[in-house]
Parts: sequence; C-alpha cells; structure tokens
Amino acid sequence: MLAKDSVCEWLFFGPNSDEATGTYFTPFVEAAREARACGALPSNPIFTLRTRDGGEFVGQCGLLAIDASPGAYLIGYQIDDSCWNRGYGTEACGFLVYYAFLVAGAYRLNGDCAAGNTGSRRVMERCGFVAEGCQRKYWHARGGFHDRLLFGLLADDLDAARRHSLAASFAANPG
Repeated sequence: MLAKDSVCEWLFFGPNSDEATGTYFTPFVEAAREARACGALPSNPIFTLRTRDGGEFVGQCGLLAIDASPGAYLIGYQIDDSCWNRGYGTEACGFLVYYAFLVAGAYRLNGDCAAGNTGSRRVMERCGFVAEGCQRKYWHARGGFHDRLLFGLLADDLDAARRHSLAASFAANPG
C-alpha cells in the first residue's frame, strides 16, 4: 500500500519499497510484542485495518507517543486506495480516539494533514478534532511545498454520551 503514489500523495514520505516500510514499522511491532508479553500497553500502538466480512487488508492506523508530553499522541492512518470513500478512515480515526482515551488514558490527541488533503481533514473533523492552526510550506514533497493543518482533540472534549458511543462501537466487552 505505501508503495503506491496515490496512497502517498499527501504524505511527507513515500512511496516506499517494502524494505523501507518494514524497516520503519518493525521496531514498533517488536516493541508492541514486548509490551504485550509483559502485560503492558505498547507506547506506540500500530493497528492493521481489515474488512469485517472477509478480513481483507484495508490499511493501518496508529498512535505515536509525544516524547515530551506523556499522555499525548499523534494519530496516523493510511487507507489503501482500493478502499477509499467507504468510511474506513473515519472508523480508523474513531477507533484511535476510543483506544487513546478509553484504553490508554491519553489526555490529548494531535492530528495533521496537508492542506490539500480534504479527505483526511474531513475524517478528523467527523471524529471531533478541532482545527488548531496552519504551518505554511511545512512539507516539501513530490516537487512542491504543502501547508500543514494542525488538529487537536482533548479527553475533556468527550462527554459521557460520546464515551459510551465509542465503547459500544469498539470495546470487546462494552459493559
């Protein structure tokens, strides 16, 4: 998926070879295995997205811990282009909100996207993220500069009804 120009159009990285993708993600996977073996949550959890009916690969999503601010994460999601416009991005982002706030005890989520990436912007807005700023000409990719839009969501922004809705949607045992 991350070898495709279409998927990487708005990313500051890629397209990547399978080797480069593996080199980047392998430390996260190994750290998650180690954390699980100790009964702990991984500090930078990465999740594979699959269809509910057939289990086919859809993409990935994850949380990257902000080093200087425990309890704050940067969200990320990449959806294979064959699965665009089917709600997977919004569901992935909603899951990250659930996991960060209701499982990992986060206090803040950060999100960003290139200004031209209206799909990603809409995903974050649908999941309750608030626009917090714009960094002009932040990324240089594929021959041009791109403004970076910044979004944030605080645990305090989630009322009881939203927390219940997230738990009902994503918890293995929402009771």
